[in-house]
Amino acid sequence: MTLSLPTLSRMAALGATLCLMTLPLRATPSADELLAAVDARLFLESYVSRVTMETLEPGSPPRSMTFLGQSRKDRGTYLEIVEPARTRGTRFLQLDGSLWMFNPKAGSANALRLSSRDSFQGSTFSNADVGKSQFSDDYSPSLAPDALLDHPEYGKVECYAIVATAKTETAAYGKIVIYIRKLDSMPLRMEYYAKSGLLFKKMTLSKIRDFGGFVRPSVMTMESLDKAGTVTTLTMEALEKKNVPISVFNKNYLTR
Repeated sequence: MTLSLPTLSRMAALGATLCLMTLPLRATPSADELLAAVDARLFLESYVSRVTMETLEPGSPPRSMTFLGQSRKDRGTYLEIVEPARTRGTRFLQLDGSLWMFNPKAGSANALRLSSRDSFQGSTFSNADVGKSQFSDDYSPSLAPDALLDHPEYGKVECYAIVATAKTETAAYGKIVIYIRKLDSMPLRMEYYAKSGLLFKKMTLSKIRDFGGFVRPSVMTMESLDKAGTVTTLTMEALEKKNVPISVFNKNYLTR
């Protein structure tokens, strides 16, 4: 029997996660194993979700949006705004490394391709962050020194650290430093660097929840370092493993 590359990739990620469960019995895991474990912790093969995004910016009222999402690791992500009413029905499709937007109220039958490095809907997340299915697609990891992370919810936490460096031109960041709890391979913080080497965003992952057997952080708080006081919080309100049809992931479905 010959296994496809996607199948082999999923088996490798599962193997990395199982290895991390026995860390006390073995040496420090490799950078590739740690990044595979992060991908396995954050991304299901196929699922539906409901997510609320709130952005706080000095001098402006809070901005909030709620999305319904459908995702497949081997295809992409489809999102549709359900709140607020003024933008309800706006749709997004992350496909082949690009993010497309379609607003049925705009009077055009065509979808708009968004720049990967631009802000997603005025938030501190970039368009490239939306619908990401795994970090290993765009980043190559290396080990960094272990860290004692000062986490706002969990206090002092012993973590592995890896530096995920961009391996593609389309990657939104030059590198991402990821802190991974030694206890259970749970990612708890990420630091985002521009290709110039400047640290300009930090994300804290918290409120770990069990979504029907899939345990992951339910809150992701992204802080801008170049816009003081600007913070965006993504809250995973619901997540369910589901076989999403492949037909969802094309521009005809987006602009239907």
